[in-house]
Amino acid sequence: MAYLQANIAGMETLGAFAYQQGYTIRFTHQPTGHMVEFPATIQSFSDNHSPEFQKQYGADAMDPTIILNATDRKINLSFTVLNSSLDEARYNRQCVNLLIQMLYPLLDSEGLIIASPYITVEAMSLINSAVETRGIMCIIDNINYSMNLDEGVINHNGEELYPISLDISIDATAVLERDANNEDTFLPRNYPSYGEM
Repeated sequence: MAYLQANIAGMETLGAFAYQQGYTIRFTHQPTGHMVEFPATIQSFSDNHSPEFQKQYGADAMDPTIILNATDRKINLSFTVLNSSLDEARYNRQCVNLLIQMLYPLLDSEGLIIASPYITVEAMSLINSAVETRGIMCIIDNINYSMNLDEGVINHNGEELYPISLDISIDATAVLERDANNEDTFLPRNYPSYGEM
């Protein structure tokens, strides 16, 4: 990863510009630490929080007791990756392939699952968790990528064919993370306290 990124950063390409400006989207596979990073333009983003409640009624109470069962956090992110050189196209293809491999659990030699496919997703400052880390840990529910062939292709000796424009869409479910250094609250220690202003 470091070698590929260094080569791209040294070229006058769209990817190099995106890296210089920090326009990158990163996926880190928690069980192995493998990481892929796309220089990309975000097309759409949504972050949906859905609490699920249960109501219990007592014999002498008019109002129900509200019990929170869970709060689901669903994230949808779509972005466009542009290839302006052969090396950049090869790099982005490798990133897509590795990202797809990250969706599968790790298996031992007997085929038993030894690690779940948790992935930390980072998209600049758009995706944040409560703990003091960048990005959020997710289970990716769906990845869809499509090639915009109308935008043109990069053809290398008739043996390699890459799209100039690639659209990727991600649907993910966030996994709750706890801050081990802050036992009294799930909020980070540097969280703003507006009451003290």
